[in-house]
Amino acid sequence: MAHRDRHTAATAPPAPTRRRLGSVILAIVAIAAASSAWIWWPRGTVADQASVSHPDVLLVTIDTLRADHVGCYGYRDAATPVLDGLASRGVRFVNAVAHVPLTLPSHASILTGVTPLRHGVRNNSGFVLGSALPTLAGEFSRAGYLSAAFVSGFPVHHRFGLGRGFATYDDRFPRGDDPTRPGYVERRADQTVAAVVEWLGKTAADRDRPIFLWLHLFDPHAPYDPPEPFKSHFHGRGYDGEIAFTDQQLGVLLDKWSRLRPRRAPVVLVTADHGEGLGEHDEPTHGLFVYDSTIRVPFIVSGPGVARGGVPATLARGIDIVPTLLDLAGLPSMPGIDGRSLRPSWMGKTLVDEPAYVESLFGRLSFGWAPLYGWRERDMMFVEAPEAEVYDLVGDPRQLRNLAAERADDAARMRRAVMAAIGNSASFVQTTQTAADSAERLRSLGYVSGGAIAHPSLRDPKTLAQVAVRIENAMAIERADPREAVRVLREILRADPANPLARRHLAVALIAAEHFDEAIAEMRRLIGDGDDSAETLTLLGDGLRRAGRLSESLDTLSRAAARDPLVPDAFNAQGKVLTAMGRISDAQTVFARARSLVPDDPEALAGLSDVALKNGDLAGAKAILDALVSRDPADADACFKLGVVLVRIGEPDRAMGLLRSVVERQPGNVDAVVAFGGLLAKTGHPADAVPYFERAIRAGAKSPIVWNSLAMARLETGNEAGAAEALRQSLRSKPDQPDITALLQRLGR
Repeated sequence: MAHRDRHTAATAPPAPTRRRLGSVILAIVAIAAASSAWIWWPRGTVADQASVSHPDVLLVTIDTLRADHVGCYGYRDAATPVLDGLASRGVRFVNAVAHVPLTLPSHASILTGVTPLRHGVRNNSGFVLGSALPTLAGEFSRAGYLSAAFVSGFPVHHRFGLGRGFATYDDRFPRGDDPTRPGYVERRADQTVAAVVEWLGKTAADRDRPIFLWLHLFDPHAPYDPPEPFKSHFHGRGYDGEIAFTDQQLGVLLDKWSRLRPRRAPVVLVTADHGEGLGEHDEPTHGLFVYDSTIRVPFIVSGPGVARGGVPATLARGIDIVPTLLDLAGLPSMPGIDGRSLRPSWMGKTLVDEPAYVESLFGRLSFGWAPLYGWRERDMMFVEAPEAEVYDLVGDPRQLRNLAAERADDAARMRRAVMAAIGNSASFVQTTQTAADSAERLRSLGYVSGGAIAHPSLRDPKTLAQVAVRIENAMAIERADPREAVRVLREILRADPANPLARRHLAVALIAAEHFDEAIAEMRRLIGDGDDSAETLTLLGDGLRRAGRLSESLDTLSRAAARDPLVPDAFNAQGKVLTAMGRISDAQTVFARARSLVPDDPEALAGLSDVALKNGDLAGAKAILDALVSRDPADADACFKLGVVLVRIGEPDRAMGLLRSVVERQPGNVDAVVAFGGLLAKTGHPADAVPYFERAIRAGAKSPIVWNSLAMARLETGNEAGAAEALRQSLRSKPDQPDITALLQRLGR
């Protein structure tokens, strides 16, 4: 589930409303039309477009996109001209479903063609896609395609195994400036599209080689915060605004693609990994339930070999994407997969429906509640739960009336199908530990992990949806308002003392509130109850570090690293402890170990740069900070440190640009303001430096060095009275400054 914490929640309409956003939609359409982004597709027949035997292939997954919030699926208030245009020039499957309402396991099915029962990824945390199964990217690469992926959310970071088969896997998420959220969790569609366009430009010399590209866009995921003008146009409807922005950026990419590869119009398949609850069934986001609100997705195919304007009634599934794209590319299907090509459905051939297996183990793995297994047919849905559910999707599309008692025969038939599908896979084992840093990034997106649960209650999630929402809401504020989070979580635990997720997040909130001893005690109780996961051990190690108990912290983090030695998080945490202990050489070793696991890991790079600075190795620090800034030009901390290093090694011009950018983005960053003022003064601009020193002092930077810098800048501009006042303030804060005393005397002040 993914919390929303910044904007008014969107609501799910009971049906498309008659209210029109005429001016809004026309404005958004105008944005797309201005770049020709949504009318780029060449006219012609299927045969004309199929002239290239192995066309480029573009797979687009838009995270958290409900089908019924897209214009071509009947949503009248949508502003999705690009998606609508693709559907009109291709085929749109009315009935399409994801297998899991969670990002990582759903994408694992999309990229392998098998359900979670086979690929084994059952949740966003605690699982990694194994190396045994072939992948779509691998098949395209073996066929001579240049395969690349550009993704936008941490749940599909390459550490979770989805990068196999891609020659390029770009998951460089920016650090971000929100202090209430961890960094490196997501990037906007325009940033990801810009990275794709840059990459496409570099392939110009190899235009005859076909491309397979997976583009993952994360914007519709909560919290809903679209950029302007979408924020204003969709005021109070942030979810729809995010969708409109994503649609527009997809249009930008398609337009650029047609210009950069004019002879290679791609096959385009657009779908989603899951939908969004929007309050239906008391689920604001997704993950807990398997109703259509969170598993029904758009499924649009356009391009060479695809009929124009088709609307097949065939049930399309995530596992059908692999064989469909391979078929359209003129390649053989992967053997042994669960899906089948949907191409016959728009070629006039009969394609008998195959049902979709769906599941959510989120409640089981996070809260200890019952797992949910489902069987989704075109017109009927079954959910295996403590209280079984059957729904008539034609007469009850929002699944509000449980017909399990009235349709007992259908319930029994579909339950047999579910249980046969589950077979021996009913027992699920996590394939990896989720370390604390990864878990924190997932938590910031609303995805929770409960660690080991020794005694699950197996209660029906239908009766506990509000408990999940309250825990999510507490998680959403555990950094911004930790005391309130502690209050809410303790209230939950009074009613449910064994709830493992509430206990863990109570510890997290206690650390944020600096109640370290209480947090440490809670985590030790969790470990005593059987949760000695890498995540819990790393959290405990961090709490011990912040409490000043460094030796205990280091021992605990060593245990965490041993639990999952292939993930950098525990090593980075050890590096921070060793740095605090003054063991700089040892810190360098463990940060280097973390970097060896993930070469561009930002925490490892930041740690190594700090070590280099402590060792006085300015050249080494510059090289590492250059890598950080290249990875994320908006990383204010890295830009600030690099700017300071450049000043020290005599490169003031580049330092000026970096420090100016930090001050503009973070006007309250006092250290950056002082450094920028100092550089202005040093390079002969004392009058420009004065207001920056004054701003820093107003913000609380009243050390002697700041007062003295202000005094020198004022003196150079002829303001002797102002300089003398600054010098007096400096002496009040530190009287023992003979040079400053002498200067004040020479001024006669």
